[in-house]
Amino acid sequence: MELMRITPEEAGISSDQVADCIRALMHDQTEMHGFMAARGGKVFAEAWWEPYGPGLIHCNHSLGKSYTATAIGILYTQGRLSMEEKVTDLFARELSEYGIRPSAYMEELTVYHVLTMSNGMARHPVMDQDWLKNYLSEPVVVRPGTEFMYNSSGSCLLGAIVKKKTGKGLREFLQEELFGKIGIDGETFQILQFPDGYDAEPGTASRTEDNLRLALLYMQKGCWDGEQIIDREWMEQAMSCRIQTGDGTEDYRHGYGYQLWNSRIPGLYRFDGGQGQYGLIWPEKELAVAVHEGGMFPDGAQITLDVLYKYLLCKLADEPLPGNAGAHERLLALEKRLRIAEKEPNRLEVPKERFAGKYRVVSGDGDPWISVSPGGYNFFRCFYHPEKKEAFTDFELEVEEEFIRFTADGYAVFEAYLDGKHHPVYTDNVIPELGWNCSYARYLDEDTLELTTKWLNGWFDDRIVMRRSGGTLSMTFYKDRLHEGADRYRVTHCEAERV
Repeated sequence: MELMRITPEEAGISSDQVADCIRALMHDQTEMHGFMAARGGKVFAEAWWEPYGPGLIHCNHSLGKSYTATAIGILYTQGRLSMEEKVTDLFARELSEYGIRPSAYMEELTVYHVLTMSNGMARHPVMDQDWLKNYLSEPVVVRPGTEFMYNSSGSCLLGAIVKKKTGKGLREFLQEELFGKIGIDGETFQILQFPDGYDAEPGTASRTEDNLRLALLYMQKGCWDGEQIIDREWMEQAMSCRIQTGDGTEDYRHGYGYQLWNSRIPGLYRFDGGQGQYGLIWPEKELAVAVHEGGMFPDGAQITLDVLYKYLLCKLADEPLPGNAGAHERLLALEKRLRIAEKEPNRLEVPKERFAGKYRVVSGDGDPWISVSPGGYNFFRCFYHPEKKEAFTDFELEVEEEFIRFTADGYAVFEAYLDGKHHPVYTDNVIPELGWNCSYARYLDEDTLELTTKWLNGWFDDRIVMRRSGGTLSMTFYKDRLHEGADRYRVTHCEAERV
């Protein structure tokens, strides 16, 4: 089912103003990937920055919490789950297996408390392959429901509750109960899983339009095409201040609902994921906005919100504006020529034989894979495919006229182009659900080759610097360009020899 398209003027804002908003979104603290805005369920603005596009799924980071909360809302609406059900009852078997004796406060913990990030814990449980045991073992030190503390492990627990109640993972459950009804393609939508088979949060990847559709469902208080998919009262509670959030930047101090945030504009609510993955919901204005980007931590994503408020949300009129065909044509032309900056092309001529050949890693950690690296820790390691090796051991470099082909462990093929332009390709890797990328190659000098991979299913960049000395390559891997300060990067090294 296609969403209807209208002009900005029909939505109550000028095309020139939307163009100004798009230009302002391209600030120096982000890399914009996708943007859509709809009013009354009709799309009036949409833009993708090439090589990103409307059909490409993109990691949501914590925006995915709102998909999990939606599944909880469906279970509630179907009468299969109460907000007051106790975590200790739902996971009694696991508590027994782990030998955990719940404290009095843990025994008070309910689905409602987990939904509202009021778990009562003083620290975030460690999220690794033992995440469920870690969550259930973490001391609950204050009465649940009294204090806010952001807790992604609790969001994973909500997904585990869905599986407890239905026997199905989040993706399967949402495919059956939601996606087909609101037009989300359940085949492209992805949710990564922990080794125990439970769904991860953050772990969803979806199209920008999928997130817009979810925002529209909330804007319409759970109703779609006349069907009340989720109880209206539950949706109203979800989009309200269920608990105060205390200090923080401007848009994080106005309270929290059911896995979403209250914003500084009264009546505006927000799905929110790291590096600026947003779904904005303003029921009073019948407005929904979706954004995928790579915002620099810590300020880039907040700047994007500020831009949306200044140039879009606060410019909406209550009634349609007179048509302006010329301005609309200019807007459409702007949307068509958007692209992220291309890389510096290779300018050095280096004989092919200097780098071409087969190699074996002899020491260190070879890691060309997707990585989310807060504080130098690769959180995505939890979701690597169990049959794919974490560190590659063998690789080949093939030097062609237009690109350098880097093949790791005989299966992961990166085609790194020498012209600096965007050439999207799919590369099998340790997270095969997220394989689309553009890779670029250039020689820094006759003995140094740089390969950069932009993973298009998210905001991840990998950069490999290979320094040649005889038949040996010294390789340095740089991760996570989106954080300011060297302490936010993860750097690994390995040594390889030609075989």
